[in-house]
Amino acid sequence: MNLANWARYGLAATLATAAGGVLMIRRPTHANHDAAPARSARHARRFGDYRVTGATVSIRATPEQILDCWQSDPQLWRDLEYLPIPEGNQPDLLLPSAELRAMASRPLLIRIVTRREGELIAWASEGDDHADMHGRMRLHDNGAKGIAVEVIMAVRPRDFASTLKTEAMMAEALKLGILRDLRRMKMLIETGEIATARMRPDAA
Repeated sequence: MNLANWARYGLAATLATAAGGVLMIRRPTHANHDAAPARSARHARRFGDYRVTGATVSIRATPEQILDCWQSDPQLWRDLEYLPIPEGNQPDLLLPSAELRAMASRPLLIRIVTRREGELIAWASEGDDHADMHGRMRLHDNGAKGIAVEVIMAVRPRDFASTLKTEAMMAEALKLGILRDLRRMKMLIETGEIATARMRPDAA
């Protein structure tokens, strides 16, 4: 691995740590860990040249069940908007989902850079010709609510605002997209299906 890649992996770890700290500084100790759009709006922050945003949803399942759903269930993958999708043939590679790929002004090559079983997976884009993104999924016990699944992503706006008019619109789309993805995973794990408008009999 060359020096440039080592530098990028170090940046990914720094961003994951700093972004997590930024998101937790203002979180009240009594706060409900289930994210809602208004609450998630406070998560949008900056770290250097990066825009940092994220969401948290609690799921009644074990960490192993949650990670297995994300890593192995094609039913979830087809509905994901912004959460990267594991690439089955290469354990360290993630594929950008449709909306994330469309948002990027350059291609995305994403690799897992840190993995702590049942606790944390962190990823980062790779290659100078690719859009610059870092992210992580952290799982921790949330008592009776189950396991809190927190996803944080940090992106360089100039690499991701190509399909949106402003950086603020990009950040809002990313924030709400992550939240929707986590809620879809929650529905699939807890009920066995993802409820969408097309499943309703009266859906046009």
